[in-house]
Amino acid sequence: MARFFDGEEGAAKLIIAANVFLIGSKLAVALLTGSLAVLAVLLDSIFDMMGGIFAYFGIRKAHEPPDDSHHYGHLKFNSLASIAQLALIFITALIILYEAVRRFGAPAPLMVTPFDLGLMGITIVIDIFMASYLTRKARKYSSTALEASAGNYTSDIFQNSAVLVGLFGMSNGFLLADPIAATLVALLMLRVVFNVGRKSVIELTDAGPSPATIAKIERLIRAHKGVKSFHKLRARCFSGHSYIDVHVQMNPTLSLAKAHAIAETLKQKIFREIPDVKEVLIHEEPAEK
Repeated sequence: MARFFDGEEGAAKLIIAANVFLIGSKLAVALLTGSLAVLAVLLDSIFDMMGGIFAYFGIRKAHEPPDDSHHYGHLKFNSLASIAQLALIFITALIILYEAVRRFGAPAPLMVTPFDLGLMGITIVIDIFMASYLTRKARKYSSTALEASAGNYTSDIFQNSAVLVGLFGMSNGFLLADPIAATLVALLMLRVVFNVGRKSVIELTDAGPSPATIAKIERLIRAHKGVKSFHKLRARCFSGHSYIDVHVQMNPTLSLAKAHAIAETLKQKIFREIPDVKEVLIHEEPAEK
């Protein structure tokens, strides 16, 4: 059983399994109370499960080796899975905001029991566990898809807590507690979309590492024995790693084997000094006399 949930794919499977339970619990509370806030977090869990399915297939695709149509591999499918998740969350948040505004004008009493409050409390405990677990896995595997899911569950902790407070308020006669909680849930969902989506978009558009990292790479190249100069230094970031390519100029009298050896030692130095660098492509050129 433990092996079933191993690795990135295992984490995606756990997301799906956890959401099956969360959807069942929230559906029961939504049917029993008619709460918009509970309906909001129910829809969020449904989309979380769909997102988990996207993450599972996105991660599987990202791990496929390069082929004839994807010479650099399939890593960007990880970010595409993240974008798909976030698009669903964004649409849901807008629907919830619309309905919340409508209910502010016509608040209605709800029947809330201790059983309903207890079920929502259980969902918060599960959210805390899943957020912690997926955050560790996302860092371990540098997965934006798992990071998106971790962000969802972190937001869900606050969302479900707001719903729990809202249900408690409704049970004590505060009729606006439900639309207020629903509005807060929707705003937290939009926050997740912005924070996690920004990183996914950056990766898909081949943004480079920080200026400090680029400056450090330049210093390493200039200081390397055998390198006269360099140009066309380019870098991009993806899945928590940097990919570098650069043209270095060397003494034109060097043999090909010697020039290659200098480039290889430079590459290994960059790997040692900057652990986030995943790949370095060095093109050797003769320096101009």
